[in-house]
Amino acid sequence: MERQIVVTIGRCFGSNGRRIGEKLAKELGINFYDRNLIERAAKESGIEWKTMGRGDEKLIGKVIKFAPGFDFIQDNPNEKIYRAQAETIRKIVKSGESCVIVGRGADYVLRNRPEVLKVYIYAPYSIRVETVMERYNFSKEEAEKVVRYMDKTRKNYYEYFTDNNWDQKEGKDMLIDSSEFGVDGTAGLLKAAVECKMKRDWDDL
Repeated sequence: MERQIVVTIGRCFGSNGRRIGEKLAKELGINFYDRNLIERAAKESGIEWKTMGRGDEKLIGKVIKFAPGFDFIQDNPNEKIYRAQAETIRKIVKSGESCVIVGRGADYVLRNRPEVLKVYIYAPYSIRVETVMERYNFSKEEAEKVVRYMDKTRKNYYEYFTDNNWDQKEGKDMLIDSSEFGVDGTAGLLKAAVECKMKRDWDDL
């Protein structure tokens, strides 16, 4: 029986994490989830797509952080959106589907599944600014502003819902500087890591 492949990719803005994830999925011949995960979560949960989109990897409205384990404010939109996305991620993996999932705290949602390859992709700030300038035709000032904003937004979202740091090693199997290897090279490294991981016998752990 062919083994299931699941890769989660966290990324800082401008590191080409999405492009790398897409290429990896294509090379492995498996499904790719990014914004389409939000569409699926909205349909499965009944949450309006507009609301789901507003809370995609960012916190909306006033947020109060309570002690871990304290079940708070059941109608908090952030909590509802996160839970809907997390449930969709679990359904995908439990179904046996092989896939690459970008963002959405997927590494944390799947933290108890050792067979999942959990990756974080980063690059130096200056290179990320250059990438954003080229991709969106922004000035340097505009690119710096959006890189800082997106990094802060994703960090706040991830750390609000998890026990880990967004851009640190906790909960990750690999941290890769994509500027050292490029999109193709980074995807190639991840493909090799997947093949290595597939050889492990997780039933013996």
